[in-house]
Amino acid sequence: MSSYLSAKNSLSPSIHAGRKPSCNIKGRIIPYMEFLPRLKNYCLSLGFKKPIVILPELMEASDTNSVVNPDPFLVGKNRALPGNDSIIILSAKVPYETSWGGYSGLPRPLIHERADHRAEATVSNFIAPYLLEYQFAQKHIYLSCNEEGQYLVTLPSEFIKSEARSDGRKLKIHLDKIAESDENGLNTPLRVSKPLVSYQLSPHFVQLLRDSNFPWQKGRIQRIGKFLTKDFFEFVEPKQLDGRNSAFAETLLPAMNCIVTNANPQLRAALIHLQSEFSRTVDDVLSTHGQKDTENLLCIAGLDIDVAAFKGRGQRYFVPWASYWQHGGTQQEDKDQLEQDDLFVALMAQEKQCLV
Repeated sequence: MSSYLSAKNSLSPSIHAGRKPSCNIKGRIIPYMEFLPRLKNYCLSLGFKKPIVILPELMEASDTNSVVNPDPFLVGKNRALPGNDSIIILSAKVPYETSWGGYSGLPRPLIHERADHRAEATVSNFIAPYLLEYQFAQKHIYLSCNEEGQYLVTLPSEFIKSEARSDGRKLKIHLDKIAESDENGLNTPLRVSKPLVSYQLSPHFVQLLRDSNFPWQKGRIQRIGKFLTKDFFEFVEPKQLDGRNSAFAETLLPAMNCIVTNANPQLRAALIHLQSEFSRTVDDVLSTHGQKDTENLLCIAGLDIDVAAFKGRGQRYFVPWASYWQHGGTQQEDKDQLEQDDLFVALMAQEKQCLV
């Protein structure tokens, strides 16, 4: 009985859908050269019959030699065969950050290197246009308090119009949540100087800014910056989305405000997507593997750490996040669903080399 590994470019946090995503990365980074043999040996310890592990389908062929040494059990086809033991790997690529540390440390990033967002469908590339538009809004929405004590917001008129641009995304500010309405309940601008429009801030929004310690300076115009929080804008989407990214759109668009306002938006997006994919995959396993099936099945999810912007590193890195094991087609106890810390301990308890 052989086994199979299916790899997807997807990701999500916490095992249970609905729980806020979280993932420890520092001290949890494992080179693929060690991760894959440890995974194989872990599966053997669970009763798998010579599990075959293949590389994620998005990994370039040129990376193969730097990831694993040739091993007949570490190659396989990216499709399931009925009656076989199965290993399903879900992963999402996340840019490496120096604060995470590394197995032996990682070098300094290359300066001015930019990725081609069209080259690969990843979580980071999918959110990049939204993140850039949000960062643009942070720098081009201004708050001020004049000498008369009147609080104003000044912003480009394009943030007021509701229709999406021809290139897709459109960030729209919720004026009704930040601006003072007139006697007719309308948000009427105090001043229009194309392309900028100014409104009086509502007392409620001014109080929110004070509570958040916004550094008001009378007579000075200041960028809104980090005080443009998730509740005060939305992204207006085009009627049709890029089919190549439809899987990301389904999981990430509803949470895009939380993603772009997060301190680490790429990681947050990856975890949200992984959580959804992991929950969906486990649900599929429970519905398609009946009591009469005899195969073992392991679903493991984690982060594919992208170190492409760093010199001298050809190998890939993986951060295990969660796993689900089903023995002989029957649903197991909760102990067979491992969250990150327990999964990491289980893998690190295995040998670095593949056992015969």
